[in-house]
Amino acid sequence: MLDAMIRARSVAIVGASQKKNEVGGDKLGTVALNYLLAHGYAGKVYPVNPKETEIRGLTCYPSVTDIPDDIDLALIAVPAKASVAVMKDCGAKGVKTAIVLASGFSEAGEPQLEADLIAAAKAGGVRFCGPNTNGMISIVGDMVCCTSMVCAMPRFNKGDIAFLTQSGAVGGSMLGTGNEEQGGFSHWISVGNEADLQVADYLDYLADDPDTKVIAMFIEGIRDPDKFTRACAKAARAGKPVVVYKIGLSDVSAAAAASHTGAMVGSNAVFDAVCRKYGVVRVEDAADLLPTAITFSRLLDKLPKGPNMGLIGPSGGICGVCADECHRFGLDVPELPQAAQETLKQFIPPFGALRNPIDVTQQIRSSPTGYQDTIRTVLEQDMIDGVFLLVTMVGEPRASFYCDIFTEAARATDKPVIIAWTGAQSLAAQAIPQIKRNQIPIYFSARGAVRAMRALLDYRRFLDARDVEADQ
Repeated sequence: MLDAMIRARSVAIVGASQKKNEVGGDKLGTVALNYLLAHGYAGKVYPVNPKETEIRGLTCYPSVTDIPDDIDLALIAVPAKASVAVMKDCGAKGVKTAIVLASGFSEAGEPQLEADLIAAAKAGGVRFCGPNTNGMISIVGDMVCCTSMVCAMPRFNKGDIAFLTQSGAVGGSMLGTGNEEQGGFSHWISVGNEADLQVADYLDYLADDPDTKVIAMFIEGIRDPDKFTRACAKAARAGKPVVVYKIGLSDVSAAAAASHTGAMVGSNAVFDAVCRKYGVVRVEDAADLLPTAITFSRLLDKLPKGPNMGLIGPSGGICGVCADECHRFGLDVPELPQAAQETLKQFIPPFGALRNPIDVTQQIRSSPTGYQDTIRTVLEQDMIDGVFLLVTMVGEPRASFYCDIFTEAARATDKPVIIAWTGAQSLAAQAIPQIKRNQIPIYFSARGAVRAMRALLDYRRFLDARDVEADQ
């Protein structure tokens, strides 16, 4: 059923218009139509408006029922009270799925209007997203059925992260920044009020989706806990990490969620228990949601086997900071074997540190291969499960040299490598964007890098425990 929405071969946009709104801008349906065409959708597009005959060179139909072809998806961009009649037309036409953009339903004190919308959809056999949604984007399918301003970006990076959000505004902002960070996405869905399809329905679908490897969710509340836990279990069985940020720690945020989508936030402790049981990665900072999902996307095939980390940097100070963060998050920094330290003596000045953390000092610059040799030596140690590459102040062209050697080292190993770049980003104007394009995880604090590695380790342990249980 959701294939007809997420992989729609034909889209009707109800409410597209050549006329402007009261402030001189495009109407909501026109915004949606413009974004759909701008992003290169290859399917059939049918504008619907009884007052128009042509929009953007496309034939405009008076009603959905007047369209001569089958319709997979109707994007309903009319006011709330008019949406019910349009939904009835969709049912009469045999439209499979719909997205209802308008607000003004249960979240605005109009539960009967939402009930009427649900009844119309059920009577016609239409499954729908919303209402009170920004729509959805199938990035892998070049299908932008969305009105969020994030769609003004000229392109989205295709990849394997699906993003579900109960806040269209926050989710759109995160998608934009994630795109700038060179994260790659499969689908983005603003679920709205979930009058019909819920977060759990999309999660269940994405657990089977061949284009999706990681699922990120911005959650305000769960409407059907049993359905949600079943979907989490399905994603766990599929080996697809689910990364979640959930609001509701305070009474104020819980009230805000209720007024926004009408969702009940629910018990924080119960939600934590669900996360632990099904390996859901819960981040505590909203700003960590997509960076963590992006890191999983890049390192899912290189999860750390244990907590032993190698720390390599040009300063004892940054090495100490990262070591403290490892301690804070339960990662170990073991002393390297004596043989490895003897090898490192060939590359690192006598006043450097060899035990772990490894302080290569600024003098490492005098060696054309000393940094590369140090990284390779640490990664070759069986006792090391992952490596942090630490950077302080460095500018071009040295920064681009670091980019090259870090990328080469990260690609050559089966262990996770995460960069913590704590110096001024403006001095590495070529290197940092290139690291992101090279799909190497990079954070701009030691804590961010360590927290991400800890999430990878927790998920690896969840998978290992699941496999043991399956064998018993």
